[in-house]
Amino acid sequence: MRNAECLRGTFWSFTPNSEFRIPHSQGFTLLEVLLAMSILAVLLTVIYSSFSTASRSVASAEALRDETDLARTLIAKLSQDIENAYCGQVPNGFVVFFGKKEEVETEGVKRRHDNLALTTLTNWRRPDSKETEILEADYYFKEKAGGKGYSLMRREKRELNKDFPPLEGGVEYEITDQVDELQLRYSNDGSNWVDDSGSKSSCVRPTVVEITLVLLSGKQYSTEVRAQDAL
Repeated sequence: MRNAECLRGTFWSFTPNSEFRIPHSQGFTLLEVLLAMSILAVLLTVIYSSFSTASRSVASAEALRDETDLARTLIAKLSQDIENAYCGQVPNGFVVFFGKKEEVETEGVKRRHDNLALTTLTNWRRPDSKETEILEADYYFKEKAGGKGYSLMRREKRELNKDFPPLEGGVEYEITDQVDELQLRYSNDGSNWVDDSGSKSSCVRPTVVEITLVLLSGKQYSTEVRAQDAL
């Protein structure tokens, strides 16, 4: 009885010794460390996933912006040349407006690679040169080396004279290799459309030109351009 009364009147505690804890140690158990590492790994995975998703979104937005800028630049340049197309008299030279439908077939799919050659009043005259504001511009496609796709080309002839007939001479350069299709249609009333216009030996400018541009991504851009004196 006395022993029992002593036990009831005395405060005592008991902490079992664990095989993972050193008695009287203030550190963490192995189980606690493993649990903390697991939580940290989950948090790092979530953070990395968030940053990765954001990075992909930024890259996608930048690609879309670059693609849109490219399409706008190409259409703006074509539109400027067409709006300022010139079929008047040129001293000792030739003028031309010649649009021709062209198709290529790759992997059983036909694509439009139309050509357009025209005389236009968009030349920036270099100082101390005999150039005028008139130049001959030619848009066409050229197959890349090894047959790996096509590049959209532009040829410019700044000095027009009879030594170089239309579509001859000048300097060519690549505009871009990101164009999958370029379709041009022509009309004199905005209702009836044809795929070809003019010839190499004549210069008859249509009233309206429809431009349809398709990039390699599949994005399509279209517009209609009117000659300045037809507005």
